Amino acid sequence: MQPFPRSARGARPVPRRRRGVATLLMIVLIALGLAAASAMTAWAMQGSLRLQQAEHTVTQAEMNAWNGVVLLSRAVAAMPADTALTSGGRVNFGGASSGLAATLVGKTDGLYVFDVVGASAGARSVVRVAIRPPASGGSGNETTLPGGATFHGNTRLDGSVNYTGSEARNLYVLDGSLTLNGSVSGLQQVCATGDITVDAAISVEELCSNGNITLGGAATVKTISAKGNVTLAGGAASTVGSIVSNGTVTLSGGSASAGSIRARGKVTVSGGAARATEIYTEDSIDWTSTATATTLAANGTVNYRPSGTGVATDITAIGNVTLTSARNVRAGGSTVLVGYWGQGISGRLDAAGLLSGSSWGAYGGAVVGSGSVGSIVSPYPGTVRVTVTPGYTVVINPVTVETVATFERPRITVDAYALQSQANFVFLGVDASGNPRVQVAQINGLEDGSYYVAANASGGRNYLCKAVSGSTCISPLMKICQGYSDYNNCLDYASGRWTLQGTTMLPGVLWFAGDLTISNGTWVNTFLATGDIGTAGGVKVYAPNYIGSAYTCQGQAASSQGLNSWTGYGFARDAYARQLCTGSPAVLSGASIGNIALLSGGLKDDGSFVGGNIALGASNEIYGSVLAGQYLNTSGSTLVAGSTYSAAQGGSKTATSNRETGSTTIKLGGGSSAYDPDTTPCTTNCGSGTSADNVIWAAPM
Repeated sequence: MQPFPRSARGARPVPRRRRGVATLLMIVLIALGLAAASAMTAWAMQGSLRLQQAEHTVTQAEMNAWNGVVLLSRAVAAMPADTALTSGGRVNFGGASSGLAATLVGKTDGLYVFDVVGASAGARSVVRVAIRPPASGGSGNETTLPGGATFHGNTRLDGSVNYTGSEARNLYVLDGSLTLNGSVSGLQQVCATGDITVDAAISVEELCSNGNITLGGAATVKTISAKGNVTLAGGAASTVGSIVSNGTVTLSGGSASAGSIRARGKVTVSGGAARATEIYTEDSIDWTSTATATTLAANGTVNYRPSGTGVATDITAIGNVTLTSARNVRAGGSTVLVGYWGQGISGRLDAAGLLSGSSWGAYGGAVVGSGSVGSIVSPYPGTVRVTVTPGYTVVINPVTVETVATFERPRITVDAYALQSQANFVFLGVDASGNPRVQVAQINGLEDGSYYVAANASGGRNYLCKAVSGSTCISPLMKICQGYSDYNNCLDYASGRWTLQGTTMLPGVLWFAGDLTISNGTWVNTFLATGDIGTAGGVKVYAPNYIGSAYTCQGQAASSQGLNSWTGYGFARDAYARQLCTGSPAVLSGASIGNIALLSGGLKDDGSFVGGNIALGASNEIYGSVLAGQYLNTSGSTLVAGSTYSAAQGGSKTATSNRETGSTTIKLGGGSSAYDPDTTPCTTNCGSGTSADNVIWAAPM
């Protein structure tokens, strides 16, 4: 077997955040190299972009502009994911068609928007294009996770779930709905492409959804934005700073409270003392709560019935207004006072339509401090002081509510097969005697090649050897694993499932063909499995980069983690993984594969996906990022110190959704300086980025 390439990161430890800030110069440099591509290659953009070109390349200027879109798309795809572009910056495509340039207009809904200009023979054509930012690093060998927890598919957080740490504590759900139940704390931003239902006592800074949001628990939220409907229900004391909805908004909880509400649909405030400070809607308002607001504005009607007199509320409505009490009212339609004696409008009324009331007549108790109306029901009480002007008009500016931005995140492919070449130990199966067959690479002091894991004279299957006699090594070469004792096996295989058990293993990257169960022990390894991964109770896993160079590369004891020195386990002192450690003395290079603790599932050659579920048992401690190709489930008293990601790629059906239950803690931050939980190896569409499918829309200007 040929040695694996060294990490592209180099020899020195890599700081946790390598988020460089680049300008449009990055695009210029990349475009210079791409401009040499032939015109036919430049026309290889797929999908809608190709159709757009066929329709609009009537002139050479238009053709130049569309070719510029292709080159720009490739340039953006090749940028590092953390590149910061500056609006207004101009890109000149040196070496390409003359008169070809692009300008960054800005960023909308997470997309870069450019104007690409093509010129020819005095003609000028402009194409505006929206391009998705890159998801992988500039080297083409790394992928940046969204940070925090990202789950594809339906997701539930039950029991006591706590997010903690110094980094972004975000929860994203894609292609599914999110349910928060029990007690969930510590989250900052929670967003989903589907519906969000909260039946928990949560406190978050932001909730956003492409669907509906329902709060049935005692939730505290600074901002809510939904393309669908928003409901604060269940009588709970939910408190929300601001709500923006492209659907309806309903406050039916008896003590639900919101600061500002902006909605395109109807706003309903009912149920005891539910309240909002201000409401702006393109539809209507129906307020039957006993509480009061300061400002109500609607393009439709307003029905406002708080209790008490002298209510300090200003109402503006293009339609009709029905109320018990308010301060000032402007109405494009009729006005009806439905309060008891002494209620009404303490300030001014301007209404184009008819003014009437229930406490009416010459001796009625309705109140209007001043104003003008188009007509009035007579006789009316002397406490209604208005001027009647037939044909009276009231000019009211309509409410306009902004479109809620569509929530989306780039999909990341989880594929153990793509990472096989980065493994130190590749476990493919067993021989007739049950000895694991393993391909070894990049272990210092050991020749790359095929080996067996078998027993030494003491009887424990914990050693590497080139040849075996039954289940015993012929000339053991190196101990790689410590069982419960020297007489116990650390690794077994049956019916497509590997079982790892014992105390610990030589640090490195482990790859398994099939399912994997980790039973007890403390492991400083990256576990990659093409099937499912499950853990028993009491398991501890440290990603190699998390624990630091002293143990991972130099074999020194890690007392705080309960780990002896390598020689204490019988491991060779200098048998470090060369793709993780470099230099003398060996230190962590920051290779992204070393940030992963667990990764499951893989894409087969026929394109089908297998495996992918990760199920963490009770009292687990996982220090490293966890990537499930299908779904992630936690239970009991579980800690994950790293990013979590599930891809719902359609593999194993043993789980149908993501779920965090029991007492689960997600800790973001910590670990050695070489550990970056948001950076993992690229598994698909890796390379130079000369081909891209990142154009969301494009249109001539």
